[in-house]
Amino acid sequence: MIGGVTGIAGCTAGTVSVTPPRPPGIVREACAHLVDYLPTFLSGHRSRVVQPRSPLVHAWGSPPIVLRCGVPKPKGFDPASPQVAQVNGVQWFQVVGAKAVTWTAIRKTADVELVVPTSYQSQGPFLVVIGRSLTRSLP
Repeated sequence: MIGGVTGIAGCTAGTVSVTPPRPPGIVREACAHLVDYLPTFLSGHRSRVVQPRSPLVHAWGSPPIVLRCGVPKPKGFDPASPQVAQVNGVQWFQVVGAKAVTWTAIRKTADVELVVPTSYQSQGPFLVVIGRSLTRSLP
């Protein structure tokens, strides 16, 4: 399992299986607002159907780029770490894995994880677009 992605059924039009996080009620409520601000297309990659259905998860493209809202702070997070990047006012913590890069946006109300397969060469545009959604929905 990579970033809550447990499996993929089918191809581009298939369903993405994602394990939703289990945040406390106040975080869950904050995350429920994020879905209203997420784009249908993420840098040209179309939204995917996610199972189980939850306002805490979303996916785009093939292979899927997966967002999970209400995740815990990542292990090793330190605001002074070289793994931290500021992108348009959003603080992202990067963890590079063999198959995916996990970006976690550190927010006051709810942390948000974006898991991007390493097959996507340019990941910065994803952070810009998702960052806009975060600044409008999650302080």
